[in-house]
Amino acid sequence: MAKRFLLSVSTGLLLGFSWVEITGFFPLIFVSLVPFLFLENQILENKLSATKVYVHAFVVFSVFNIVTTWWIYHATLSGALMAFFFSAVLVAFPFWFFHLTRKYVGNKEGYIAFVVNILAFEWLDYNWPLSHPWLPFGNVFAAAPDTVQWYEFTGVSGGSLWILVVNLLVYFGYKKYKETKQFKPTRSYLVSIAIIVFVPLSFSFLLKQAVQVGEHNKKLEIVLSQPNVDPYQKFDGALSSIEQVDKMMQITREVMTQNTRLVLTPETALSSSLEESMMSYSDEIRRIKKFLKDYPNAKVITGASTHAFFDEEHSIASRELKSGGFWEAYNSTLLIDTSISIDTYHKMKLVLGVETLPFQFITKPLETLFDLGGTSGTLGREKSPKNFDVSGTLIAPTICYESIYGEFMGQFCVKGAKIIAVSTNDAWWYDTPGYKQLLAYTQLRAIENRKWIARSANTGISCFINPKGEIIKKTNWEETTAISMQVPEMERVTFYAKHGDYLARIALFIAPLLILLTFVRRFKNKEV
Repeated sequence: MAKRFLLSVSTGLLLGFSWVEITGFFPLIFVSLVPFLFLENQILENKLSATKVYVHAFVVFSVFNIVTTWWIYHATLSGALMAFFFSAVLVAFPFWFFHLTRKYVGNKEGYIAFVVNILAFEWLDYNWPLSHPWLPFGNVFAAAPDTVQWYEFTGVSGGSLWILVVNLLVYFGYKKYKETKQFKPTRSYLVSIAIIVFVPLSFSFLLKQAVQVGEHNKKLEIVLSQPNVDPYQKFDGALSSIEQVDKMMQITREVMTQNTRLVLTPETALSSSLEESMMSYSDEIRRIKKFLKDYPNAKVITGASTHAFFDEEHSIASRELKSGGFWEAYNSTLLIDTSISIDTYHKMKLVLGVETLPFQFITKPLETLFDLGGTSGTLGREKSPKNFDVSGTLIAPTICYESIYGEFMGQFCVKGAKIIAVSTNDAWWYDTPGYKQLLAYTQLRAIENRKWIARSANTGISCFINPKGEIIKKTNWEETTAISMQVPEMERVTFYAKHGDYLARIALFIAPLLILLTFVRRFKNKEV
């Protein structure tokens, strides 16, 4: 038993130590699942209970989650516990089903299930109410974007498939060597591993040389504002919302020119919740409009807390007023110019346990127990992705956590976005791997969509990322500053943006069939 737990803990540690901003040594990921595969095989050969596979998979992913995302506790202890352990409860299922398929159907079908179950689960984690897709295996290459330039065709699920196949080949090869004590029988596995590892790497480096970054395209001068406001004081009145706006505009003015077309500010930069039908008359918006009078060609995309009132229940996020009617709160980005109109986008991918609770018919009474960043309970969402028009250029106005959703970000590009903007407030996590991981994942979005990304972070790192996933210009952490750049428009819509996570969807089709076959065989064997 102790040996089995050593194998499961070793798998979790190998996964964790390969990860972005932990060590960043991504080659470890190609062997990290091998100890678990030996563990699973021992349980099968010794005819032990299949539930032991589930228990050990839970151990693996509890260790993995703690090593990679320990920093979540800075923002929310309840969220950290959910990320560490509840996530492990869920992700252990595809590994358990893989073992059951192997046990009741056969080795070949079992190892196919190993791959498709995990890919299918990753798709579910991107799309279901419990969504928290921080650790899909393919994200590990965010530490080395040069290795996965082909994500413009496959997205992160292509990287996950690559990792799973290589781990299986390493396991089969090492298992064969242990059985024969000779290298000759393992030769075919070694050749296969070399081909499957180095062909994608070589293709990636060749592809990178061919990628255009738009040197000769139309450019938009964009200013990124980094006001460096303590997020734990932002909403408690220590620095008023007006004072925060004044600080932001002051540092922005230092790099503004008459050629500036866009100022991008962080998530919830306007911290006092604004009533959407009256926003133009708020003191914060008036300050921004007054600032823009000196730069009539510029617009501002700013993060804001907003709310709206309704006569009838508008969505699942609607809350009833004692005086009658309903209201909803939003995490928004606003497009502001000198005119009275303001375009609004409401964040769609909400943070589990902080901005949204799943299964509202059960959890709605618990909403007030979850509070972070000046809002509590489930926020309202935009119905579908929308772009802002800035001087004839469509800009994707995405917010923070949304930048980990590859297929979702691609929808803005399909709708015509030529530049991606990201407003974020990473300071909840202090100077830990958290904000660095989120930034690295954003680099993958640049590759997948072959778009420039302008990223404004409250305390850093604000930066410009080119279509190769390279950070071209950036700020430092906890620096009060603003930076500017002439950012090229990129017209092309990539294969991945058009088709999304098609590899994972194929796996999602196959996995239930294998699970169904597994349970049919299991009950058939019981009858015999």
